[in-house]
Amino acid sequence: MKRYLSGIPSIRFKDLYNGKNKMESTFPFNHKRCQYYFSARYALAGGLKAIGINPGEKVLIPSYNCGVELGPFYHFNIEPVFYKVDKNLRVDIEELVRIKDKNIKALMITHYLGFPQEIDEIEKYCKEKNIYLIEDCAHSFLSNFKEQQLGSYGDIAFFSILKTLPVPNGGLLIINRDELNYNLEKEKPNIFTTMSHMIELYHLKTFSDNNNAKKIIEKLISESLYLFWKNIKHLLAVYKKTINPGALYLIRPDSDYFIENIMKWEASSFTLRIIRNTNFDSIKMIRRRNFEYLLNHFLKNERGILPFTKLPPGVCPLFFPIILESGEKREKLYKTLKNKGVITHPWWDRFHPKVPWDEFPDAVYLKSRLFGIPIHQDLTLNHLDRVIEEFEKTYQSI
Repeated sequence: MKRYLSGIPSIRFKDLYNGKNKMESTFPFNHKRCQYYFSARYALAGGLKAIGINPGEKVLIPSYNCGVELGPFYHFNIEPVFYKVDKNLRVDIEELVRIKDKNIKALMITHYLGFPQEIDEIEKYCKEKNIYLIEDCAHSFLSNFKEQQLGSYGDIAFFSILKTLPVPNGGLLIINRDELNYNLEKEKPNIFTTMSHMIELYHLKTFSDNNNAKKIIEKLISESLYLFWKNIKHLLAVYKKTINPGALYLIRPDSDYFIENIMKWEASSFTLRIIRNTNFDSIKMIRRRNFEYLLNHFLKNERGILPFTKLPPGVCPLFFPIILESGEKREKLYKTLKNKGVITHPWWDRFHPKVPWDEFPDAVYLKSRLFGIPIHQDLTLNHLDRVIEEFEKTYQSI
């Protein structure tokens, strides 16, 4: 059986059974104004509705971005004004101060990879300018700053829990400002989209320990289920193309598109069950342990540039980042490791066509070179030893 190390955590079917509810003591689930969406971009769209930003008005947005989060702004004809993010993934508040546009209604701040920006200073800046603060916590679920949860500083905040947890869908909107409100009649997402992503999460399972009979059987079940569903998806795609072009049953929560009709989709029942059965303290502990394990190795063995050379208290990291020497090296490293069964992240490698990239060379530098090594909760230190071994062999050969 091929040893496979997934780049994301995998679903465990035991987490689908009803168990003790662990959401009540965990932010942001225990927030009194927490709303569930299909994915983070739709949570952001709900937040923009709550703020009440009108078409033609402007929002400050970081130049280093995925591009997907821009969808709601362009859909509602809100104009992004991009600001600089440096090569260390930090926001320069003095840079923000120099922006004098009077039509700006809000600032969106991104806590990259779970590491907080100086959010208290940014909050102060927004109050002085009398603009709304939007906290992008898509990477920073479970992270704190000065013992306060990220997502509790902004007027609104949104999360992408499917980046940290093995759930088939799920974005959250948190409304912290009392006078803001947005309620949308919700419905459950299409069952086919939910089942498709669940089966994929089960299929993308980390298999690297001893090949005992139980693991071999589990792998065979995973492969059979995946192939069966792949054929069903093919039939659905044919039906969509020939009979029902507007059907939404093949939409992925991590797609590049913004579709207004999906704004009314909330997180699936399967997502909520998994959340209820999740030990969040354990997840944070394992991710921090794995990050520090890799950090100790790469501090001793210089490979590229480390944007973070220490792990601050309270941070729940998304993955371990390295800035490589070139985009070509990143692509070769990613493909070679993938062929060896080690899945990594050539992070945010696509360039949104409406961003003026020539004005933001640091953002281009990051989008071209930032490389992520997985540290998720399914990975043991033995797994990481194999990641390090394969990384070192590959890095030195390309």
